[in-house]
Amino acid sequence: MDIQFILNELYEAGVLESHMQNLTPLTGGTSSEVVVVMDGTRPRYVIKRNNPAIVKAEAEFLLTYAQIEKLSRVIYVDSLHHYLVYAFKPGFTRQYSERNKDDLLLSLATEVIAHYKSLREERKYGYSDHPFVEWRDFLLHRTKESEKIIQDVLPPENHRFIHTLVAGSPQRNIKYLLHGDFGVHNFVFAENGTLTGIIDPDPVVGEPLYDLIYAFCSSPDRLTIDTILPAVEKLSPEMTGEYELNREVLQGLYFRIATCIRHHPEDLDQYTEAWNYWLNRVR
Repeated sequence: MDIQFILNELYEAGVLESHMQNLTPLTGGTSSEVVVVMDGTRPRYVIKRNNPAIVKAEAEFLLTYAQIEKLSRVIYVDSLHHYLVYAFKPGFTRQYSERNKDDLLLSLATEVIAHYKSLREERKYGYSDHPFVEWRDFLLHRTKESEKIIQDVLPPENHRFIHTLVAGSPQRNIKYLLHGDFGVHNFVFAENGTLTGIIDPDPVVGEPLYDLIYAFCSSPDRLTIDTILPAVEKLSPEMTGEYELNREVLQGLYFRIATCIRHHPEDLDQYTEAWNYWLNRVR
């Protein structure tokens, strides 16, 4: 399905007006094909194409949380889930300032995660195309995949320790629809550094702490207990259960070290320093 075919469909459906002909492709880390529809000189809509399962999952997340202002507003979803259209979020995706991490996490906790909705018992954990019966099974899968990347960056006893830690995670029966890729690379900021939007969900069914810890670990600065604890305390007991924050963060940090090795190796020293800090808190 080429872009002209999509445009014709959107014109016929009344989603786009006939004068909206100019398109600007977007590039970045996303696996989707993304173009911006211009209204004169103003970006108006985003058309995003991908595998139908991915489009369907993203549309479900955005429509489920249509009331959350920071998320993209869905305009149209193709009936076969080849693409979706959402309103363009103005701002900058590379504007994160290391000075505002505490405020950023508080904003995410109170304005986004606190509004997540619990799911029916029959929904499985993990990604829609790779479900798991228990949350810890999803975490163990991520742990094994991360170990393949990390290898000798961490000593063997650290790998054994994190496997034991994850395998021993309690089953809390906390089940929410999460963003799943909740990092600073997907946050939109105003020029003054204020968070204005969150884009590109990769939805996961799981525990809300996963998204908050994902955001916390997604940049290498200020990875201390004092930075994240105030935001965690803003979440309700229904969302957190009886959690052990040190263990939860260490899991998230392990996953992030693997991502760092693949995409941001220049940050590895900071992440390994943070790893030792949290490892000492758990032991």
